[in-house]
Amino acid sequence: MSELVQAIAERALAYVLDPPAGDDPVVALAAPQDLVTVFGEAAGLALADIEEPSGDLALLRAVELVVQHSVHTSHPRFINQNFAGPDPVSVVGDWLGAALNTTGATFEAAPVFTLMESAVLSKLGRLAGYDDGATTEIPILPPGLFCPGGSTATLYALQLARHRRNPDVVTSGSSGERLTLFVSAAGHYAATKSAALLGIGTNAVIKVETDATGAMHVPALAAAVKASKQAGEVPFAVIATSGTTVTSAFDDIQSIADICEREHLWLHIDGCYGGSALFSATYAHLLDGVARSDSFVWNLHKMMGMTQQCTALLVKNPQQLAACFAGKADYLFQPDKLNAEYDSGDRTFQCARRIDVLKLWLSWKHHGDVGFGHRIDHSVLMADHARHRIRSSQGTFVPLVEGNFTNVVFAWIPEADRSIVRDGTELRSQSPELLHRLHSLPARIKAQMQAEGTAMIGFQPVDGLNAFRMLFMNPSVTTDDVDAMLALIDTYGQRVSVAT
Repeated sequence: MSELVQAIAERALAYVLDPPAGDDPVVALAAPQDLVTVFGEAAGLALADIEEPSGDLALLRAVELVVQHSVHTSHPRFINQNFAGPDPVSVVGDWLGAALNTTGATFEAAPVFTLMESAVLSKLGRLAGYDDGATTEIPILPPGLFCPGGSTATLYALQLARHRRNPDVVTSGSSGERLTLFVSAAGHYAATKSAALLGIGTNAVIKVETDATGAMHVPALAAAVKASKQAGEVPFAVIATSGTTVTSAFDDIQSIADICEREHLWLHIDGCYGGSALFSATYAHLLDGVARSDSFVWNLHKMMGMTQQCTALLVKNPQQLAACFAGKADYLFQPDKLNAEYDSGDRTFQCARRIDVLKLWLSWKHHGDVGFGHRIDHSVLMADHARHRIRSSQGTFVPLVEGNFTNVVFAWIPEADRSIVRDGTELRSQSPELLHRLHSLPARIKAQMQAEGTAMIGFQPVDGLNAFRMLFMNPSVTTDDVDAMLALIDTYGQRVSVAT
């Protein structure tokens, strides 16, 4: 077994140190049945009713197939999702955490990691302005906790918001009030999922209109809160988004905080994507006002390249966590045991928690604040280069949302239509036939791209029209990669247009 383990570890390390790049394929596309067949020649994907041990050679062949047929998210031309380019230090840090195989619930099971979590959460809290940053001592009670993803963190935050309004909800359940919460129409669907799980219902989520960039229209929020109160409902929380999924738009936190303070509403910041702008001296201003929020979720596995997952939920008043979530299990959280005051497990809904902090701590110590900031600045620089190339493409591409952060949203225009559609503002006035044709192109272009494995670029509807979305966060992306990906879209676009 030791030789098998060493061989797999060596293959994984080789991949981390020398991932695919340039003209290497981003994906070796295969249909589901093809994957079943090819794995059947090594160690089959299915498990038999009585599964016999597989030989080392078969398993190593299967490992090679896993690498070959997985999507290479380290590749500079993978800009398909809002995660990419995992930091190599983070990867090996994750391995070490897995090898030690403990839980972060108690100090006695994870003494180093308990202190490490407190140190990292304290630093994140200082970046968000949740304290004055006057001390770097490791707190016994840090300003938050690590969560299994941004959606779960939003669920926790909304339960905290409801608990602040009605502390009896923990023991007595819902008071029967018709609670409402507010999020922009471009906000994450975690709001509606959380409302369903909390039992307040998806109808309690009021989606507020956005401006042309995708940011919440603040006067519309004020009007929505007022209308909800007039309808006999009880507004209790607002979710402001810092970095929307499609356009990476940032809501005006200061103005939203004014409304929340006036109306006594919990302000939660969804900074899952854009929260990492706080690492950059140039772009931290996009989150001006975050210190006025009550909670703030931050996915470090997105822009910062931590391996999935690494999510911090910051809470301005962390004393509320135990009051809201504690189960007081006396077999685990004994108040009279050694160092009990450091136990974090009774401040969250979870019990056992994987160690997500080690990879972040190692990476942060390795790169420092300057290195983390550079990762953000480089990402915006690549997005700015893409925006410049799109604007100067003489109608080959047209921007649909200008943007000022890492997401670039645009359409490819067939050559025959470039005299008609010169910029994104003209698209809305075109004939239904032309819009239908343009809408169909991104999916067909991407299918060609996937079939040849040359790149992976996302698309999604923007105002009802499918558009390409480039998301820049991988520090390995160069201007040559940007130019190559735009050229690929044009090449495949011409190909599918001729086929039509």
